[in-house]
Amino acid sequence: MTERFGEQLNNFDEQNPLEQLIERLKPLHSILSRNHYVKDTTTRLKQIIGDAESQPIVLFIGKERVGKTTVINSLIGRNLLEDHPSQQTRTHTFLKYGDEEYIKAVFLNGMEVTFDIVNLSLFTISNTESAQIIRKHLNYLEVYITCELLKKVTIVDSVALEADVSNTAYFSPALLQRCDEVFWVLQAGSPATDAEVNFIEKLNKRGITAHLIVNGIDRVDGEVETFLEMEKERYGYFIGEDVPVSALKAQEARQTNNTQLLIDSRLTQLSQLMFQLIDNKQKKTRHITERFIQWLERLCVEMNTIPAREPYVSAFEYVIQHQNDSSIDAAQFQQDRALIPSLEKQYESVSKVFKEVQTLFQLLQTLENHTYLRDPFVDMYEEMAGLYQKNVRDYRKLHVEYTMEYGQIEKQFKKQTGMALALPFEESELTPLLLEQIQTLNNIHAHCEEKLMFIKKYEQYVLEKLDSVQSRLNELAENRLSTIHNQIDELEAQRVRGQSYMTASVNKLAEFSCMAEAQSFLKDAIEPLLLERVLPIKKQEEAYIRQTIDRIVTVDFTYEAPIEAEPDEMLSQLNLNGKYRLFELRLTEEDIVSDIPELPEKIEI
Repeated sequence: MTERFGEQLNNFDEQNPLEQLIERLKPLHSILSRNHYVKDTTTRLKQIIGDAESQPIVLFIGKERVGKTTVINSLIGRNLLEDHPSQQTRTHTFLKYGDEEYIKAVFLNGMEVTFDIVNLSLFTISNTESAQIIRKHLNYLEVYITCELLKKVTIVDSVALEADVSNTAYFSPALLQRCDEVFWVLQAGSPATDAEVNFIEKLNKRGITAHLIVNGIDRVDGEVETFLEMEKERYGYFIGEDVPVSALKAQEARQTNNTQLLIDSRLTQLSQLMFQLIDNKQKKTRHITERFIQWLERLCVEMNTIPAREPYVSAFEYVIQHQNDSSIDAAQFQQDRALIPSLEKQYESVSKVFKEVQTLFQLLQTLENHTYLRDPFVDMYEEMAGLYQKNVRDYRKLHVEYTMEYGQIEKQFKKQTGMALALPFEESELTPLLLEQIQTLNNIHAHCEEKLMFIKKYEQYVLEKLDSVQSRLNELAENRLSTIHNQIDELEAQRVRGQSYMTASVNKLAEFSCMAEAQSFLKDAIEPLLLERVLPIKKQEEAYIRQTIDRIVTVDFTYEAPIEAEPDEMLSQLNLNGKYRLFELRLTEEDIVSDIPELPEKIEI
């Protein structure tokens, strides 16, 4: 320990540096809490603050069936925790003082749920399927009970140590980091395993000195000192204090109120040692300071990865792209806006497509000029209506020919006989030329009859399908209006989507504004406290703190917020449905049927 570092440890009482540090960490935690993407890091900071303000935390560790839980029950003076030899502790359990007794279950996702104290065994030792499911998502338990000892200390009953592939017992680093003191429990007469020794050595290298509790001294009948000496020869340089106890004697002493038995259990020595160790404010301040320096490194890594992680990277890239393409976006908007009058004109035209249609002929002309009014049914109707009109035209033409030819015959007959034409003719009255003209006239009559037959056939179809085809044509016109309306809506939707995505991106980036605030707070409020020689910080740690905070504050979370686009008044005022109502097609039979002259008489001879 350097001279300056030792001086800091000796002088800190007057300045209460731990309280100063915690009071500055609280606003930092509040700032970071506004962003859930660093939730785990923020939770760890909250733990540092909570642990600094709470009673010292003492952790009891050991392998299975060494009596950790029994020792803890003896210390708190009640059989709170199940300590049956066949049932091992399955959940890390923090025992804290509380005026009311209850359980707080802290889950891996940060959720906290309170339960009645009677449910404790469900979390700690129960092996039922429901208990296993709960523990799968459980981080640790906090058990609040009324116990005078817990007013001064928080005790942690831990799960049993288990060896890993390297023959070293494993234990949660996060939990170890939170604890102020560690007590390692051995069963008297049962030497530590190599895995345990490797673990204790590993703790020692990390700056954590475990204190040894040898439980069950009542079972070895005076051989405990020999056992202790043999064990200390193996790993004594890795451990701190040692104390042999009999947890069972202590429990019996409390039940029988036997003072001598309590003294023989040596539990009082354990309590005194524990209070002596935790009454070291210098050590606690140094411990919390070390944890915060380690936390700073974690925050540094988190801060530097945020700009390359989702959702920040997508939101930032979208905003920057929008800023770079703002002129292109403005030109696109003006181009889209220019389409509106054209689309409105189309809408008006479609709404009036049937307004001037009063005859079948006008309907066929309309169908020919508007492809959006086509479908197989309409095409068939159009074909049949076209044939109907063609045959009407042909009939009318034949009828004119007939009338003209008949007039020629009438003139010829009067010239030949001096009399007006009277039917029927006598063959003797006719010249060969008249006979030939009459034959031509009758041929025209036959064609008229044929055309009239076709007219009736097509007229029947056209009239039968009139209502159906009108409904279909009105539907097709409505569909076209909807298509145009959708085009206009899509222009607006594209604009709204762009604005919504921009708003979402800006809001997402705004969630990270607290990071910039945290950077400033670290630089302006936290760094000076860490470096003003109040906290027990080593010289080499000062350089590390400066470097770490500099790496944190150099991460750029700034961006230029885009100007919010004004709503488009042209689109907001456009009401096509109310402005242009469809003139529906409503033709009657009278509008469809063509007037044609009656079939002329056939000339009989």
